[in-house]
Amino acid sequence: MTDYARAGTGGATHFTDKDGKSTGDPLKLIVGSQFDDEFNAALTAINSKYDATDIASTAQIQTPTADDVIVSPKKLQEYADDNGGMVGDIQALADPGADTLLGWDDSAGAAIAYTIHADITHAGTEIGPVLWTGAHHDGFSDFVADEHVAHSGVSVVAGAGMTGGGTIDSTVTLNVIGNNGVTVAADVLGLTDVTKGAGQPLSLLSGTWDFDITALSAATASASLAGTESIILDEGGTNKKVALQDLGMRVQLAQATQTVAAADMNTIMEFTATATLTLPLNSGTALPIGVPIVLNMKHATQELTVTAAASVTLVSLFHPGGTAAASDTVNAGGTALLYKTAADVWCLSGDIST
Repeated sequence: MTDYARAGTGGATHFTDKDGKSTGDPLKLIVGSQFDDEFNAALTAINSKYDATDIASTAQIQTPTADDVIVSPKKLQEYADDNGGMVGDIQALADPGADTLLGWDDSAGAAIAYTIHADITHAGTEIGPVLWTGAHHDGFSDFVADEHVAHSGVSVVAGAGMTGGGTIDSTVTLNVIGNNGVTVAADVLGLTDVTKGAGQPLSLLSGTWDFDITALSAATASASLAGTESIILDEGGTNKKVALQDLGMRVQLAQATQTVAAADMNTIMEFTATATLTLPLNSGTALPIGVPIVLNMKHATQELTVTAAASVTLVSLFHPGGTAAASDTVNAGGTALLYKTAADVWCLSGDIST
């Protein structure tokens, strides 16, 4: 403890003098107030030191605006590891002993120092190629003569249906020829209106096509159609050829209670449990007239109820003249034919009851 004189009762107090007093001597005791200066000096020293919480964060190192924190070796390493470890990579680069370009090697995931080739010159902040006096591309070691042909010796030739062309030492224009219903404009290639006639089965008038099969001399009539003959169908934009013998009805398995929809037309709807099939009002669901639906109740005891919506008429064996909002039942294990005969009129026949 510092040995100093303190003004107190009865004169100065010296700690060294108190150390010399014998044990039990009242003068050897130290009064609490005599510690004040010692404690104040210790407090001043403590307050001038950094705490453990005064270690700078990585963000504070990256943006050095604070001057009341200190940098630890660990935080300095974390800063070096940021941004792909580029700072640490740069620190680890050996002195190349020459001018280099600093870059990033993505395959290695590390900063890299590129050597400046002798053919590259740099001055200050500028870099560029060395100018070679008298050099030209024909003198390069990898020069290939066939890749450098005089433009006047190469021509663009117009093929079938086109005109124009010429050598490529100037601008060359190719034109598409318009004829026989084909029209050509500056940026349009299209079809002109044509009228059908002998040997011309198609007509195009104002964007509307008309096809006259009687004008085809190659088309011949047949008394009957064979199952192996085919027709062309459009399936979602894809043309398909389908044999007549393959034109069946799509089967929908395991159907449940529902309202007839467009996807159900011309199908076989198979039910395996009790269900209700509702016939919709045409104003809400406009379904085609005359397209059949086959109903199959594939269960030994359960039945299918066919019911007409309000204002929809059902015609059947049990409703000969048609009854609005009527219902019939397709018997267990039975099959029935359902089809539409008018906007809001449906017919049901087969293994049914009411």
